[in-house]
Amino acid sequence: MSLSAVCESARAARTALIAVLGSVVVAAGVGGASAADSIALHYHPLELPGAPAAIVPVDLDGDGVRDLAVAVAYTRWEEIGITEASEMDEVDGLVEVMTVVPALFDRRELWAFRGRPGGGWEPFGPPLPLGTEVLALLAGPPGMPLLALTDDGVSAVRLIGGGSESVPAVRLEPAIADPPVFAGSGALIGELDLVHDLDGDGRSDLLLPADDGLAVYLGGEDGLGAGPASRVELPADATERQERLVRHYPLPKVEDVDGDGRPDLVTIDHRKGWKRFWVAANRGGGRFAPAIELSAAPAARDGDGGAPEIVYFGDLDGDGVAEYARAEDLGEDDAGVRTEIREAKMPPFRWRLHRSGPALAMTPAPYQSFRAVGYAEGGDEGEDGIRLPGGFRDLDGDGRSDLVTLTLDFSVLQAMRILATRSISIGLDFHVWCQRPDGGFAPVEGLDLSGKFRLRLDDLEIGRLPQLGGDFDGDGRADFVQLGRGRSVTVHLGRPGCRYPPRPDVTLRLAAEPKDLGLVRVTDLDGDGRSDLAIVQPQGGDPAATSPVRLDLYLSRGTGGGAP
Repeated sequence: MSLSAVCESARAARTALIAVLGSVVVAAGVGGASAADSIALHYHPLELPGAPAAIVPVDLDGDGVRDLAVAVAYTRWEEIGITEASEMDEVDGLVEVMTVVPALFDRRELWAFRGRPGGGWEPFGPPLPLGTEVLALLAGPPGMPLLALTDDGVSAVRLIGGGSESVPAVRLEPAIADPPVFAGSGALIGELDLVHDLDGDGRSDLLLPADDGLAVYLGGEDGLGAGPASRVELPADATERQERLVRHYPLPKVEDVDGDGRPDLVTIDHRKGWKRFWVAANRGGGRFAPAIELSAAPAARDGDGGAPEIVYFGDLDGDGVAEYARAEDLGEDDAGVRTEIREAKMPPFRWRLHRSGPALAMTPAPYQSFRAVGYAEGGDEGEDGIRLPGGFRDLDGDGRSDLVTLTLDFSVLQAMRILATRSISIGLDFHVWCQRPDGGFAPVEGLDLSGKFRLRLDDLEIGRLPQLGGDFDGDGRADFVQLGRGRSVTVHLGRPGCRYPPRPDVTLRLAAEPKDLGLVRVTDLDGDGRSDLAIVQPQGGDPAATSPVRLDLYLSRGTGGGAP
């Protein structure tokens, strides 16, 4: 192999290696305080006919205990009976003959599970069949705790029955006639970030992606309003012809970026990323100002003529006003194979942070500049649309965002063979730059957040690697969760100053090793302010049909259940 070919393999390996960075996760969350020795994860399995497309924790029956709504899509072998009338010898008249033919049928169902006060769940009743007109499930406001997005608009999921002599069940009740932009697609979409408190009254409101813009439906005591409070035009809504006609309909990031305490809408141009984006300011009452375009100012170019890309726009220092983060890759071009491999493992970056000026424009001069090693991409999608687990997040609960980066450890031989073998034994290490009260970022020394994993690229679906978040002890600090080590999951609880102990505070042995890290989710399922684990475990079966699954739930509350 020539030297140029080796360097090219190193560059290709760097791109491919980014795809496996989601295997170890830094998790963030909020809640009250507790001691490490009080953490216990209790096991609750649920049997389902197929993998869940959506898991929505809500209080369906109003008893103060969270229930679970699970949307399932699967296929099953069933039989079709075909009846024909025909003549037969020595038989007077026609004879009906039935032919039974096996066939695969698509099934969609809503499974509702009642939360038990002591922990765990039990079925409310038989599952509710869902037609292809149901597109997504969402948590809603009081009066409509569970919403179904449909081809016609929005339906409320209601409980029926449940008296002393009947088993409660669920039904759909149409509530809003306003078709979403993907009506008629027949898709069952797993997670849509459409529910937020937009008017500050403490109730959930809905951003409905309609064909003529985002429709804002405010929540009240009895549910959502019948009509939209406003409609927000999306400047980045675009249709283009590729192999077929494709419409790009961006869903905004909802965050207060102008410091008035109301969440604004930040929309990114899919073709330009953070080089071109828009902000629609919240004017209160569910109304938004026309979106203004923001981009890097030409005056922000550096002395060497370069212009590091914007990779993040959001509130970094906790004052409610967004800052810009730019990252400059300091790697050397055409520097030889050793340098290429070294920089693939530990890429150097120069980070520059800029304040927002009038009309949220980026001020030319950075207020902070520091060098950091490792992949981060600002917490948003990096190369090839791959979402990395690093980036800016508040690790120690002080209201200021810190920076998390990842570095790799692999041999030169592995880098040469990864594209051929599609597997790699790789070391991953997290590095933390903690934000000080003065806005500076300092590396946290002495951390050991590393691990080694053997991963097969063919078993991972790009873009679906887990981005997990959670707070297992409820102290408001980010905890460090390690997966990918067979049945063992360890949790390192966050300490002040973005520090983590080298030894885990919690070690959990799972009932079974996860088949894919993309089937692991960390979230608060039971509403106690602490994170729980949800793992989808396929159970095997007929390869022509969908495998039934066991949904393994590990609850961090201290009652009910037990170790597997």
